[in-house]
Amino acid sequence: MNAAPSPAYAYQVGGSLPPDSPTYVTRQADQDLYAGLKAGDFCYVLNSRQMGKSSLRVRTMQRLQQEKIACASIDITAIGTWDITPEQWYAGVIDNIANSLDLYENFDLENWWQCHNLLSPVQRLSKFIEKVLLVQVAQQIVIFVDEIDSVLSLNFAIDDFFALIRNCYNQRADKSEYKRLTFALIGVATPSDLIVDKKRTPFNIGQAIELAGFQIDEAEPLAQGLVGKVSNPQAVLHEVLAWTSGQPFLTQKLCKLIPQGIEVAGVAELVRSHLIENWEFHDQPEHLKTIRDRLLVNQKRAGRLLGLYQQILQQGEVASNDSSEQMELRLSGLAVKQQGKLRVYNQIYKSVFDYNWVVKALVDLRPYGEVLEAWVGNKDKSWLLRGQALHDAQAWAMDKSLSDLDYQFLAASQDLDKREVQIALESERKAREVQDQVALILTETKQKAKENLFKKKIWQRWEIFTGSSIGMSILLIRSIGLLQPLELTVLDQFFRLRPTEQPDNRITIVAIDEASLRQIGSWPIPDSQIAKLLRKINVHKPQAIGLDIYRDLLVPSNDLTGFSHKELLDTYKSTPNLIGIQLLASQNQKQKNFGVSPPLGLNLEQVGFNNVLYDPDGKVRRSLLYWHAGKQVHESFALKLALLYLKSKGIILQKASDNPEYLQLGKAVFTRFQANDGGYVGADDKGYQILSNFPKLGCEGSGSQKRCGYRQVTMSDVLNNKVPTSWIRDRIVLIGSTAPSLQDFVFIPQSSRIMGTAKPIAGIELQAYFISELISAVLEERPLLKAWSEQVESLWILAFSWIGISVVLLLHSPLKFVVCVLCLGASLISVSYIAFLYGWWLPIIPSLLSLVGAAIATPIQTSYQLEKLEKRQLRESLKSIIELYHDNPDACNIAIEYLKRSDSDQNKP
Repeated sequence: MNAAPSPAYAYQVGGSLPPDSPTYVTRQADQDLYAGLKAGDFCYVLNSRQMGKSSLRVRTMQRLQQEKIACASIDITAIGTWDITPEQWYAGVIDNIANSLDLYENFDLENWWQCHNLLSPVQRLSKFIEKVLLVQVAQQIVIFVDEIDSVLSLNFAIDDFFALIRNCYNQRADKSEYKRLTFALIGVATPSDLIVDKKRTPFNIGQAIELAGFQIDEAEPLAQGLVGKVSNPQAVLHEVLAWTSGQPFLTQKLCKLIPQGIEVAGVAELVRSHLIENWEFHDQPEHLKTIRDRLLVNQKRAGRLLGLYQQILQQGEVASNDSSEQMELRLSGLAVKQQGKLRVYNQIYKSVFDYNWVVKALVDLRPYGEVLEAWVGNKDKSWLLRGQALHDAQAWAMDKSLSDLDYQFLAASQDLDKREVQIALESERKAREVQDQVALILTETKQKAKENLFKKKIWQRWEIFTGSSIGMSILLIRSIGLLQPLELTVLDQFFRLRPTEQPDNRITIVAIDEASLRQIGSWPIPDSQIAKLLRKINVHKPQAIGLDIYRDLLVPSNDLTGFSHKELLDTYKSTPNLIGIQLLASQNQKQKNFGVSPPLGLNLEQVGFNNVLYDPDGKVRRSLLYWHAGKQVHESFALKLALLYLKSKGIILQKASDNPEYLQLGKAVFTRFQANDGGYVGADDKGYQILSNFPKLGCEGSGSQKRCGYRQVTMSDVLNNKVPTSWIRDRIVLIGSTAPSLQDFVFIPQSSRIMGTAKPIAGIELQAYFISELISAVLEERPLLKAWSEQVESLWILAFSWIGISVVLLLHSPLKFVVCVLCLGASLISVSYIAFLYGWWLPIIPSLLSLVGAAIATPIQTSYQLEKLEKRQLRESLKSIIELYHDNPDACNIAIEYLKRSDSDQNKP
């Protein structure tokens, strides 16, 4: 009968063992670490995961604390490594130490940290150690830093931390209190992973603690848990260690799996069924997966590590040289260094991560894994890589550390590829000699074809017909209106780019803005307020007053006495220089309106219409001077005001001497707009219209006196006598709305913006533009905008198609051809812009299209004609080639094949 197992005895798989755990196995590392730290040595335990490092720390801390040595524990993972600043990290280190040693009774971390904010984080930690830790703790101090490899995930350099540890050791020579302080670093990393600078590293002044697996004599306490379960606990434990080689995690796990009554022979089957077979399913808590992931996580080094491990499996062991690859393999836990050799740690690892697993992992990792394995089997060069496959493999291997076998395979592939390339180059050289001869024959053939083609007289050339056809096509496209939007857009850009002009000081605008409307308190504005405004303005003796407000209805004051309208009628009669507005009814289907009557009580001779002509894109580019309604001729609001102003200068309207159908004021002749003028096609040309040459108004003055555009004052300012007399006397005063709520706004060419939303202007500003244009044309001879006749424009457009033809015929170099066309296009734009400044609107878009179209179509036509001539010469070329290589059939075949290929390449679209 076996003795009953102890109910308090339980194997622990994973995690740190409590200090009193009966399954803790004391190893040589326990004594080494304890003795080293007690002696004040800096110690570090760097080993693979699940080797019992944390349990070793817990047990050692307990032993040291029993010796009255103060122990602090810093868990790097508890501080955090993701999205943490250096200040937060170093403060976390101090917090761990203060908590472990109960320093918070006499220490306020937050205030202390703020008081030392001029120091860097590592300087604050150093200050804390010297001024707080070594002062408040009088006994010997050991600081354990667990999971030290977690610092590799920090997003800032951590070398200063390790340099501080070294500095604490160096301080012992000058400050005796530092002899009471030492550190123990524990984690999964190599010293070179943690800090590269050997001059600052603490690892070359510390003691490395070797943490080996359980030895048979050390693991005897584990047999107690098997008592009562198996007949021979010692024998079963020996069999467990034979499989695990004392690896702590696997040893504890396998001992825990031992069932009641199992014999030694049954341990092997238990290992296969619960650890090896379907291991990914049974790997709970994770151990084998951790090893696998550590091997494969870095693709740049995975190939090298797998190759080294494959070599160990094949040879049983390899000589240890402490290279970075060997250290990385040891840290994974898969291999262990024993007696100067690197071996697989235990039989379980060797069974799980066997040769087939390594081969599959390498195949998955390498783009050439399968062919490498085939080449290794028989060294057949047919498996070697060539051409693009070799280039891809070399590019993949560029930044990776691979196994020696990988480099042998790639080197053999490169040697074979070079030899085959050399053979191909020699064959290509011979073929090129033949091709050069054939190319010479083809060149001579093409030259003869060109000479025959260009010997034709100019009127016999297809280029003239092609260019003219392009020009006529552009004219046809333009005649149906497809180019009108583009031409109007270019015109708008010219308006935007023109030089600025000084605002016309002859015009002052009295703006009815939102503030004025609030002061008056109603809309429409009462007749009494209009009468008062007109009297206030007329006192200053303006040359003309323009009332751009519809007044076809009575608008009484709030008292409803009717006196306000009589007051307005009296004001009308006493203001002969006043011009009001009406809206003429239009039958145009696109711009249909029902009209607004003239102001009540105002003499019809003092009324002008303010109808506006809109283009299809909603902009105003034309001004209407006269309109016929029935048998009556109406003058526009702007024209009446301009005539009233010019009359004082002794200038009156008359018929032009050159063309009685045109109007003339002084020397200015107003050319009547026609339906197809400029870029317009079939525009409404009813009435007497002119193209508006809008100025680009600049600014005057500076600071608070700076004014841009026409001078504006508000209705409130006039009513409150705040307007200087000089701004009104002898000027044209326009009264109209600028308030957004009244929505009296229009778009003109300058409204366009390359970026952003178009900016409209108020309707009263549009009338100011119209008036200023008329007066400036008469008094300053400012150009009016006009266009050529349709016949002249057509000849101009056709001329550019012929220019395009000439460029092709004179310049045979493609580069010169492109440069010349670009220069001609730029010249056309420049000339058109200069002409615009002088009042001429030239057809830019159709001219450019005609130039470019002819320049493109002509070479295509020439190439087609040339190709026909070249085909006639091919028969002669073929005869010459056969005669040249009649005694060398191979060379003759190459030459003929090259000739066919050249011909097919030329025929490709």
